[in-house]
Amino acid sequence: MTDPFGVLPDPNDDTPKYRPSLNPDDPIVSSLQKALKSSRVKSFELIDSRWNGNEVMKYECEDDKVYFVKMNRVEDPSVFVSEGVSLSALAKTKTIKTPIPLHIGKLPKVGDIGPGSFMVLEYLPLVPFGSMRPDNQVKLAQNLAELHSSKVHDELHKGRFGFPTSNFLAVTPLNNTWCGGWSEFFSRRLNDQLNRLHTEKAYGPAVLPTTNTPLDQKGTIILNSLNLLLGSDHAQITPSLIHGDLWVGNTGATKAEVVVFDPAACFAHSEFELAIMNMFGGFEDTFWNEYYRLMPKAEGFETRAKLYAFYHYLNQLNLFGDSTVAKQCDDIATDLVNTLNEINIKNEFQ
Repeated sequence: MTDPFGVLPDPNDDTPKYRPSLNPDDPIVSSLQKALKSSRVKSFELIDSRWNGNEVMKYECEDDKVYFVKMNRVEDPSVFVSEGVSLSALAKTKTIKTPIPLHIGKLPKVGDIGPGSFMVLEYLPLVPFGSMRPDNQVKLAQNLAELHSSKVHDELHKGRFGFPTSNFLAVTPLNNTWCGGWSEFFSRRLNDQLNRLHTEKAYGPAVLPTTNTPLDQKGTIILNSLNLLLGSDHAQITPSLIHGDLWVGNTGATKAEVVVFDPAACFAHSEFELAIMNMFGGFEDTFWNEYYRLMPKAEGFETRAKLYAFYHYLNQLNLFGDSTVAKQCDDIATDLVNTLNEINIKNEFQ
């Protein structure tokens, strides 16, 4: 999968780059008025800005229509197309609220930056820290359990793991080609992360310039014994639609309901969703107690939780190359290899 991300611009510099305006010829303004039939745009404001260059704006029109607009000055429109497909898939389950994608367009290249793209979304009046309220933590747990149990897409996935489109975890490209079993799909995902450690990215050099490092060696052992770590019933794992990037920063709430956004959806093991949620925190005991009441932990859960955490820590290492994260990856890999040794010893005496 081609990396569609260019070199990310520093948002604080004064380098020539596309800047939103109220000019009728502005690509965002034009799309609101022409594609979405809104009246004249009267204002816009920055709502959120993230490290990968994504910015979320609020646009208001004179006919009282309001929109979220998510833009990136260096992304190909295909990135937002894949996100839009994820949002639509989640929305179709009617289990958890997401902003509805309305339009995707291109941003011009200005100076050396671009071209980029943008996505217009349904505006949702989010309450500050709304998803952190105890009652909303319970609602989120209930909604997520309903999502993971939904049968709406059974005819789409047909028992397979993957997704109709590839997508991105932050700026990491994800191969969602359909696989018949979870072990095969997750093995490919994990192998991609391990290989990416040695790949130069548009946003930085390879994390590990040499191959066959201790982390590589442990990663190979884990890949070769993946079925043991997934558990004896791994072949019975069934696909659930997951959000795919559900850290607390991708949750919110209106006065009426909990909201999730910025997904990287796929049909996967429902437990895979939980790893990134545990990694970054922000989900309280009220959430976990309710979720596990509705979706009880299956045998082997703790080992799989470490395995899925390993994947997400590898992704963080690939994104940022941080030495602290590198140690966390190595510690988890060591723990998983030790677990495999214990399983093998146990099997010898059975």
